[in-house]
Amino acid sequence: MKRIILICSLVVVGLFFALGGLEVINPNTKNNKTLVTGNNALFLAEPRITLNEFAFEKAGKVAFTNESLKGKWTLFFAGYTFCPDVCPTTLADLDRIYPHLTNDHDTTTQVVFISVDPNRDKAEQLADYVHYFNKNFIGVTSTHKQLWPFVTQLGLIYGIVEAGDTEDFYLVDHSASIVLIDPEGKLHATFKSVPNKQGINSVDMDLMVQDIKKLQQQYVTQIGAQGN
Repeated sequence: MKRIILICSLVVVGLFFALGGLEVINPNTKNNKTLVTGNNALFLAEPRITLNEFAFEKAGKVAFTNESLKGKWTLFFAGYTFCPDVCPTTLADLDRIYPHLTNDHDTTTQVVFISVDPNRDKAEQLADYVHYFNKNFIGVTSTHKQLWPFVTQLGLIYGIVEAGDTEDFYLVDHSASIVLIDPEGKLHATFKSVPNKQGINSVDMDLMVQDIKKLQQQYVTQIGAQGN
């Protein structure tokens, strides 16, 4: 397969949109006194970002849209089923900490895996893949026309890597960070990935759980204050 998408140009364009559309700050800096955490990989969106309208497909020809985010917390992770390392490692780690992702209303945070390889990852196959790790995980995908602006609004990027003359095998370069969406469907925070001991980019899951609980409590307090 000759080059599907030039990865270098995608990275440049992706960074342009990501930095232009998402203002992120380190909550440990003196400019942010609302959250105390020791996680340097946590970045809060200030202000929170309202996501553009989107419509993805999941198994059973069911649509996954902005409305699917309302009333619950969501973790978004972008990747593809043929991924040799980052995706299976991250999904296995998410499965491990999944029982701890509950908010004050005893509702489990939903985990949504976005396939950025729609050529090979169809909705039904995608469901089988994520359910291998956890039956509650959700797999969604769409066309690049819809995926690219959504993924870049999340502050993530991806690109198809050239793989010689083989059309059925190629790699997809993609972000390994995890994005948190709040019950209003707004981008709330990003957990940046860093290389682990094996050299695989990953998020510190235990720190992420701790920070999500703090963010959820803070959110409930702010919503309650607005209602008074």
